[in-house]
Amino acid sequence: MGFRRVVIAAIVAICIVVPAIEMFDRWDQTIQDGNDTEANVVIAALCVGLAFAIGSIAIVRLIRALLVRPRPRTVAVPCIQISTLALDSPIPTISPPTPLRI
Repeated sequence: MGFRRVVIAAIVAICIVVPAIEMFDRWDQTIQDGNDTEANVVIAALCVGLAFAIGSIAIVRLIRALLVRPRPRTVAVPCIQISTLALDSPIPTISPPTPLRI
């Protein structure tokens, strides 16, 4: 049995057995002193169970979100061809003639 099932079984057992023990106990005077140890144990077990359930739900949602998210795909980028005419044209070293200047 996994850890999760053992914890759940222990919480359910505490929530069922401890109130039954409370019905038959004679060692504490709950009404006179207001101290109910068994009720405190049940409340603590229920809080742990609630935290465990919320944590499990959060983890399951996180795993589902990670599985649903689309994975990035690699796309081949087309190669850019540089015109050889642009590279072969001479670079002017002198200024243009006077009538062409603006």
